[in-house]
Amino acid sequence: MKRQQSITNYFARPFSTNDKAKFEQLLLHMIISNNLSFTFLENQETKSLFEFLSPGLSLPTRRIISERVLIDAAKNSYDNMINIAKKDSYGVTVACDGWSNVKSEKIWGVVLLTSQGQPLIWGAYDVSSETSKTEDIIRHIELLMVETRNAGININAFVSDSAGEYVAAR
Repeated sequence: MKRQQSITNYFARPFSTNDKAKFEQLLLHMIISNNLSFTFLENQETKSLFEFLSPGLSLPTRRIISERVLIDAAKNSYDNMINIAKKDSYGVTVACDGWSNVKSEKIWGVVLLTSQGQPLIWGAYDVSSETSKTEDIIRHIELLMVETRNAGININAFVSDSAGEYVAAR
């Protein structure tokens, strides 16, 4: 009678193309969620752990993760955000706010809120060189409206706590 082999005998196997891409995505998510730097991948203890877990496994370099994998993940996230916003039959609400970061740079942030309340981060823009005049705000809002219209996103409202500037822009 032949004895059934343990599943652990099949752990070490070469990655398929899909496996490699999935592994790199999972690795990126792990690095980001644990606030690790990309140099984490070049640390000998990290390499030893992964070699122990899966002999023969070759970790991607920090350059591969920080360039190709991160860029692909950002594009996928952006495309997903666009699709969610486009599919909202009621349209989205644009929430804008301005603040200064620790470098005293003025930032203008934009979040799209779906009719179900899901926040979609549209972007944050450095507006330090601008004077916060009404014309600057109007230009940013008009550009945002063109970008969302071109993406097929319906805007039903704008919300901001910068009342003075935005009332004048309206």
